[in-house]
Amino acid sequence: MTTIIKAKELIIKGEENILELPENLKEQVSIYWNEQKRQHPGMFNGPVYSVLDMENNNGEITLECALSDYANYKYSEIHDLGEFACRNLYAGCLLKSCEGKYIVALNGAGSEFTGKIQFIGGAMDPEDKDDVTGKLDPLITAMRELEEEAGKEIRNSIKNVGETYLITNGRKYGIGTVLQSSMSADELTTALGRFKDSTHNNEIDNLVAFGKENKDELENYVNRQDIGVVEFLKEAL
Repeated sequence: MTTIIKAKELIIKGEENILELPENLKEQVSIYWNEQKRQHPGMFNGPVYSVLDMENNNGEITLECALSDYANYKYSEIHDLGEFACRNLYAGCLLKSCEGKYIVALNGAGSEFTGKIQFIGGAMDPEDKDDVTGKLDPLITAMRELEEEAGKEIRNSIKNVGETYLITNGRKYGIGTVLQSSMSADELTTALGRFKDSTHNNEIDNLVAFGKENKDELENYVNRQDIGVVEFLKEAL
């Protein structure tokens, strides 16, 4: 079951904590990860945050986290590790074009989720912190991932930051922020093409635009989505 919460306030705590695994689990995760790398050489085991606990007080959300890694997250997807499971915290954006369409990414061959739609984003990095507060900031993650996956031209087209939502299925926690672009849906698609041609980055195959006139097309992606994308768009439209 997917839960979508509009965040009035979002507090991330415990980012200095480490999710330590018992030695036997470390060994099992390592064996599994080495097998995954042989099958998918492009996979990278970087740091990710795990959500240990969540409190929601009428939209005022507090996430208690600890630092883990992507190998543990992937292993946790297929094994019940209880308190040692990595419940990945990631952040991203839902682009909104100048004509009011919502834009999501269709994953390309460079992604392990090829063919699925998702918000443009990725795991929150320990470096994604506000310079003033020193706290993790999901908007910094979203902007960084937007530039890395879709290019500086699209990143620089953002003129307004909208509402933020928490989307979770209990195993994965996504913080999605609506970012208003000055470009149209067609212009965003063209800009992505220029970025891909110049960098050969193929994490995103294409951008998919949804407006009220094609809301019914969301049904085609029910089984081809990251958590909550279709459900969110149905509500938004």
